[in-house]
Amino acid sequence: MSTLCDISKHAPCSLNGIVGCNCYSNTDSIICFIANGDNNFPNEGIVEKSILFVDSGGTFEAGKLNVFEQENHNPKFKISRTQLSDGRFIGRVVMCANQYK
Repeated sequence: MSTLCDISKHAPCSLNGIVGCNCYSNTDSIICFIANGDNNFPNEGIVEKSILFVDSGGTFEAGKLNVFEQENHNPKFKISRTQLSDGRFIGRVVMCANQYK
């Protein structure tokens, strides 16, 4: 399996200080988060300060990288492969970009 990809297909972009990515058919549904230092998903390339691109128009899928909003928790947003009983589904991670500085 090749780990090379063509980043020009979904190049990161910025508009009015908001980071996103282009070439998705419905870019209004793509939101971004910065990963904290939990390091729960290093096999997927998600490490501290990774930029996570999340499709808020997606649906929950068990086993996939789903994002939930949890009231009264810190951090407020959490990635999980399973449904969180105390979390509201936000969307699914569709891409991750790592920052090295």
